[in-house]
Amino acid sequence: MKISTKLRYAARMLLFLSEKKETVSTNEIAKGINVSPMYLRVLANDLERKGLIKSVRGAHGGYKLLKNPSEITLKEIADIHETLDLVPCLEEPAVCPFSSVCKMRKFWLGLRETLLNYLDQWTIKDISNL
Repeated sequence: MKISTKLRYAARMLLFLSEKKETVSTNEIAKGINVSPMYLRVLANDLERKGLIKSVRGAHGGYKLLKNPSEITLKEIADIHETLDLVPCLEEPAVCPFSSVCKMRKFWLGLRETLLNYLDQWTIKDISNL
């Protein structure tokens, strides 16, 4: 299982913003989390649509957090960037001819639920305090 680049970088971006407390330029964020400014804008669009950050235009523009870091869970970020389908049959049972009788499917569903619960326990503030 592999966590997507989008989720990892989005979490890094939110962590970076939480530690700055003010509007931070795209270039400063990109440099701080080691990602291209173009890719950062893609991530930022998704985070802004979800209401986690706000873009600020102008000479002193950039991005800033809209929510308190203690209220942003990793699950909330994962919901933007991941489906966390560990195996194809979780979201589309029809892809597997055994899905109606498959005992492994129940196991995969439980594992996904455990992972989602774990992500829901961690906030950006928690990670900042590590």
